[in-house]
Amino acid sequence: MKRVKACLGLVLALTLAYCVSAQVLDRPAPRESRVGWSRSLSFQQKAANAPMPSHLWTSERTSRLPRAAAGTGAISGRVTQEAGGAGIEDVVVAADLLHCFSSYSSAVQSDANGDYLIEGLPPGDYEVSTSNDSIFVDVYWNDKLPWESPDTVAVVSDDTTEDIDFSLRAGGKISGTVFLPGSFFQGASIFAYDTLSRYVYIGWASHMVEEPAPYVIKGLPPGTYKVRTFNGLGFIDVYWDTASSWTDADPVLVTAGNTTSSINFVLDPGGVIQGTVSTPGKSFDGGILAYYASNPEWYAYWYPERGESYELTGLRGGYWKVLAFGDATHAFEWYNNQGTWADAATILVTPPGTVSGIDFSLEVGGSISGICDSRAGPLVGCEVVALESSSFHRRDSPTFWFVFKSDSSSNDGTYSIGGLRTGTYYVGASHGCEGMWYNNQTSMETADLVSVIMPGETPNIDFYLSTEVENQEEITHRPSEFELHQNYPNPFNPQTKIEYKLSKRGHVGLRIYNILGSKVRTLLDKDQPVGSYSVSWDGRNDAGQSVTSGVYLYRLEVDGLSQARRMLLLK
Repeated sequence: MKRVKACLGLVLALTLAYCVSAQVLDRPAPRESRVGWSRSLSFQQKAANAPMPSHLWTSERTSRLPRAAAGTGAISGRVTQEAGGAGIEDVVVAADLLHCFSSYSSAVQSDANGDYLIEGLPPGDYEVSTSNDSIFVDVYWNDKLPWESPDTVAVVSDDTTEDIDFSLRAGGKISGTVFLPGSFFQGASIFAYDTLSRYVYIGWASHMVEEPAPYVIKGLPPGTYKVRTFNGLGFIDVYWDTASSWTDADPVLVTAGNTTSSINFVLDPGGVIQGTVSTPGKSFDGGILAYYASNPEWYAYWYPERGESYELTGLRGGYWKVLAFGDATHAFEWYNNQGTWADAATILVTPPGTVSGIDFSLEVGGSISGICDSRAGPLVGCEVVALESSSFHRRDSPTFWFVFKSDSSSNDGTYSIGGLRTGTYYVGASHGCEGMWYNNQTSMETADLVSVIMPGETPNIDFYLSTEVENQEEITHRPSEFELHQNYPNPFNPQTKIEYKLSKRGHVGLRIYNILGSKVRTLLDKDQPVGSYSVSWDGRNDAGQSVTSGVYLYRLEVDGLSQARRMLLLK
């Protein structure tokens, strides 16, 4: 089961977009079909799979209770400054269930004494970790860093696993400024990658006048880091000190309790690629991605707001390759009407100039269909993903990407993934805590490839999972009464859409939380009938103020049951 999680989980769990080290651009489409592209900032697979506090099923403060609710277990402990030190308040402690593709996670905040209690946990083995917004280095229990192999915590029914304590030490800091010439509002994310693990830590620089914007990244374990910008405002991102690649970037030394300062950036205006995308018979509902041909760790992306026009900005000088991906009907395409990275036409960009007329006309794609079944009958909500086999691209950089499309099986267990380009695909399915690749394989490396010829259909790509998954919906608190979809676009700026479906009438609450569990915005709190719904969030809190870049969680609650997903706001 561990091997299944390591392989299929890398693809399917990435659709949950954990933190910044695994971002996903994913768009819902009719019949729960989804289309998207995934890019990970973590080159090391272990870091990409590391469970983080991604789903705050609970975020309220708790007091110690002697036992968990019947049929479930609990984890309790204390968070302190160093061993035996004072307790630390407001640290998020998250418990992530292992051996489960549904990625069940529960998290709470420590109280004024540093105590915490996570209740209502299904029995099993958990990885338990901290997340704080202070100077302390976050760790897994037992003092393991995020990219190390965490020790597990066993949870049993009707009991509390006690003394799962955390002794956090002060980390180092990296600080500096970012200057975007001529920009009135200046904002940029700053990424600090540990040079050994490629694990990423994030800071944010923001200022409302034309002067360098300060930033700080804190809670860093001692070591060396490579630091880069991500601005999304039309400027060319770089590593410190003006390096254009991971390989050439100078390392930044960080020591415990100290600040490495003057890690400054001055960004230059980038080039622009413009064009249109048409999808005959309907409006365009996909996205555009551009990769620097000689080093794909540099990229730009765009999602449509109105019409078919697009504009990619902040491009460094040189040759770029552009990808347009469609919806559940239309296939992706590399410019100019090519199916692979290797065949894609290159586009020369000379900053700050504009290249126009890079147009796409997406064709109706092929499809893969089949059934998800078990000994007990068809499986509803079985997630099936088709991963285009030639789309992997890896370099000596912290990035990788792939093109995929997916679907969720209907009431009779059937699924259909459309909009696939002619080629071969790795196809995998998961339901609850079970998963496999086609044909009954536990790893992608051994899976049989599935051929697609557009616009035809490749049928009978079936998956038979064990009956153990039949109870998993109840175990992971994913009720059949409602479904919560991944927001799109994701990452987003400034607006994103959240879609969900109700199978029965109920009182619905939809709220946004920051990564520490504090409520940011209430989007919905009312009774609703059966149906499909869509709610937009404009990146503002309840006071109408714009929030900063970062990871946010949206949680749907229906009559006391809840689901949550993670999203990323980049400005």
